[in-house]
Amino acid sequence: MSLTDKLEITEVLHRYARAVDRKDFDAVADCYFSDAIDNHGGYVGTVEGLIADMKVRHRTIDSSMHFVTNVLVDLVGDVANVESYCLCYLRQDPGPDGRQARATIKCRYVDRFERRDGKWRIADRIVVFDESVTEPVEDVLDPAWVRSRRSSEDPVFTRQP
Repeated sequence: MSLTDKLEITEVLHRYARAVDRKDFDAVADCYFSDAIDNHGGYVGTVEGLIADMKVRHRTIDSSMHFVTNVLVDLVGDVANVESYCLCYLRQDPGPDGRQARATIKCRYVDRFERRDGKWRIADRIVVFDESVTEPVEDVLDPAWVRSRRSSEDPVFTRQP
């Protein structure tokens, strides 16, 4: 296994996390091959269907952070079996009572990556869940601080060089 292959695969995993957190669904799709299958808990199917499912599920999430770690890559030619850990923090929009809840999800991505036309992408994914906990939260962030945005208006995209 070359270090370059591992870095390219890890970069796809990190780009996936940022794309989900910023609701950049075109970038999510770019992490997969178009014929990939994703088993994502409540959804199993194509990437196109996964994106449609994400758009619905993330409609009420006002803050999302995915941390991808412990990436292990077993490479055989142009196929890589990859296991990575993921910790997700998903905060829901305030409910009718003005209160918010945060889901903390511990899971692993068990992926088959393939290299096609020189590019590594996810060809098959199973999300293996460990735990999902929901708890009430109170956001006490100072309003003067720069807030993250779940869109192309986030500073990662708008900051000028």
